[in-house]
Amino acid sequence: MRAGLAGLIATGVDLATLSLLVAVGHWRPRAASLPALLVGGIVNFVGNRDYVFRARAGSVVKQVLGYTMVELGALALNGTLYDTVLRLIPEAGQVFWLVRLFTTNIVFLGWSYPLWGWVFHVRSRPRTPSHPLPDRRAPSM
Repeated sequence: MRAGLAGLIATGVDLATLSLLVAVGHWRPRAASLPALLVGGIVNFVGNRDYVFRARAGSVVKQVLGYTMVELGALALNGTLYDTVLRLIPEAGQVFWLVRLFTTNIVFLGWSYPLWGWVFHVRSRPRTPSHPLPDRRAPSM
C-alpha cells in the first residue's frame, strides 16, 4: 500500500511536469519526457526512502548511489519504451499521458521496485539488552 501511494504521488508529479511542459511550455511530448522523469524520480526517492522502506537509518549516500544506478536503468528503459510507443503509434501522442502511465508501470513492476528492496535494505543491528546478563563463567583461580 505504501509503495502504491508513493508511486502514485511520484507519477502525479511526473505527469504534472510532463503536462506543464507540453501545455504551457509548448514542448513536444518526447522532449518533455526526460525532465519530467527526473522530477518524478526525486520525489520517488524521498517517498521510498522515508515512507515505503523506512530506511532513514541507512547510509543516505549509499542509498542515493544505489537508487541512482537503478533509476538510470529505469530512465533508459522508460525513455526508450515511451519513445518507441510514440514512434510506432504516432496517434498515441494525443494521449501522451496515458502512454506514460502504461510504459512507466511496466518498468516499475519489472525493474525498479524489485531492485529498490535491495537499495533500501537496512541491516538491523544486533540487539543488546539494556541490562546485560551477569557473567556466569566459572571464577578463575
